[in-house]
Amino acid sequence: MNKYFFALSLSLLVSSSCCFAQHPKATRDYIGNHMLWLNAQLNGKIKGKFNYGLDVEMRRQADPNSGYEKGDVVGKSNFDIIKHPYQDALRPWIHYQPNDKIRFSWSPVTWFGTWSFPANGKTTYQPELRTSPQITLYHNHGRIQFIQRYRYEFRFYGVKTTDTHLGDPTGPNNSYTFPDANKINRFRYMLRAVIPLNNSKLDKGTCYIMTSEELFISNGKNVPSYKLLDQSRFYFMIGYKFHPEMRLELGYLNQTAFRMNNKAKNNVDFNNTLAINLIFDSLNNLFKKKETSAN
Repeated sequence: MNKYFFALSLSLLVSSSCCFAQHPKATRDYIGNHMLWLNAQLNGKIKGKFNYGLDVEMRRQADPNSGYEKGDVVGKSNFDIIKHPYQDALRPWIHYQPNDKIRFSWSPVTWFGTWSFPANGKTTYQPELRTSPQITLYHNHGRIQFIQRYRYEFRFYGVKTTDTHLGDPTGPNNSYTFPDANKINRFRYMLRAVIPLNNSKLDKGTCYIMTSEELFISNGKNVPSYKLLDQSRFYFMIGYKFHPEMRLELGYLNQTAFRMNNKAKNNVDFNNTLAINLIFDSLNNLFKKKETSAN
């Protein structure tokens, strides 16, 4: 039974990703790009069943294959994935986990800064603040762990502003006004499988596979019907736990984002991404070991 459940789940992950990766030429204008997404996840214990987390993210992008509008002039470095800024983010978490099957989480304030790719010599910047409740479910089948994550985001966008000084990671100060017309909400559902390869658990020295599919649905009074489907993300990563409290993941991310923000309301970002994740499973234990060895 376990192997059939595992096969079905992986099939759903792959098939749903393939559905969103289709290129219907008559109805969509796909803007392809190549990117680099770097993510550090810092986790630790507060007290009892309460834990904390912090996601630190930096994302870069190359020149896309075309602009959003006809006649847009973009660069020709289509594979230089560190050429332009794309997004920076800081996302803190507070977790409550009563048992190993379920975890309740809340991100009180998340900050995002997002840059457009340069078009016609101009780059724009837009900040975003979020607050997010989340529920995560865990289910083990032998050595394979399946994770279902339900997240709801309350999103507050700043003003999109032309950025003439890309060296500032926080962008122009006059972008930090958050009008009511820029408020939207979003629901996210993710299904993930973590598969240890050379051990039964994620102990030190374990190589593993992580694959996931996540769907994003926008909603709220400021979201038109054609933008309800926000995006899809598919991951396939190879991981290695090189330390009792630290892991490194390297792999492929496909992001299909239904922007629909050009004049024709038909543009979709199709991003092929090199993703690198550095994960600290427990900062508390990491520092305890250092203190013990020092004494």
